[in-house]
Amino acid sequence: MCPSLPQVPLAEWLCRVGEVFSQPQTWLYLGTGLLAGYALGRLTLVAVPPLALLYALAFLMGKADPATLVLLLEGVFRDAWTLLMGAPMGLSLGVVMGFLSGLSDR
Repeated sequence: MCPSLPQVPLAEWLCRVGEVFSQPQTWLYLGTGLLAGYALGRLTLVAVPPLALLYALAFLMGKADPATLVLLLEGVFRDAWTLLMGAPMGLSLGVVMGFLSGLSDR
């Protein structure tokens, strides 16, 4: 891998990241992930507040259970994590960066 770097886990990880990003298709994955993540972040900004308000109203009326919501969100986050871990590194990194960028836009 990188014989000039010390055998430290962080240095090995940085060396692997450098090898991955030296391939041209990684930049395509990164760009695609950034666009998809940004769109997902913007959609989240639009969809989550009204859904949270509707859920709060349903909870106040006694029609919603917080435990069910927690289990549902846990499943969604677990599935998203599994999907990102199976995707190429550039795509995963792009989706996460794009999503955070989309959330931070005003």
